[in-house]
Amino acid sequence: MARLRGLFLLTFWITLIIFFAPFMIAAALITKNENYIYKPSGALIRLGLFLVGVRVKVTGLERLDPAQAYILTPNHQSFIEVPLFVTYLGRNPAYLAKKEVFKYPIFGFGIGLMGCVPVDRTNSVSAVESARLATEKLKQGKSFMVYPEGTRSPDGRLLPFKKGAFMMAMEAGVPIVPVTISGGSRIMPKGEIRLTPSTVVITVHEPIPTTSYSKDNVAELMRLTRAKILSALSEEELAVCEGGDLKRGQSAQ
Repeated sequence: MARLRGLFLLTFWITLIIFFAPFMIAAALITKNENYIYKPSGALIRLGLFLVGVRVKVTGLERLDPAQAYILTPNHQSFIEVPLFVTYLGRNPAYLAKKEVFKYPIFGFGIGLMGCVPVDRTNSVSAVESARLATEKLKQGKSFMVYPEGTRSPDGRLLPFKKGAFMMAMEAGVPIVPVTISGGSRIMPKGEIRLTPSTVVITVHEPIPTTSYSKDNVAELMRLTRAKILSALSEEELAVCEGGDLKRGQSAQ
């Protein structure tokens, strides 16, 4: 049953994208307003989640300034998070996305209009250029969602952080926003098209200004961001991440 739910949700979303995306893209091109992609996409995503019994709880959105660009740095538990962040954060974040997804007809063009930047993970020179392009978009006021772990965790454990997101934030002069997603692995584990109805909790933490950080002390910024993310995980997830050594209160210090 869990596999059927997963297949249904993915098929439902893909079918709606194929049908509605051309109209959404045309409207965005004509009006030069990306909301014609984000808003309908969010409605379709919410409908799919409702049909398979997935609930989403979001806290902390009031901490974000609508006029401020940010780099949002969530933990990465499941594929399902990407549409959740597009839908539930109350803003229009872009992504650094694998170059391969830009080759998909309609979808690739649409995410390009949303400000997403292709990245070739096998080519370090190309990856640096992608980060530079995203940094320029940040300076122009476009927020980005960047996973500091770089890939999905296979078991919910918080993987080591990479410096890329933090260097981009410092270069653009924008705050880092730690974001915790809790329950993603339970709903749809990595590498499996299997969905279990449950609740995903998204916690948006207080933005961390980057003006006092540089490449010399970026490790401290990474440590603080990691601690904030850990602080909103469930007790079960926290035990997996830290082997039970960290407690909720300690991880936020």
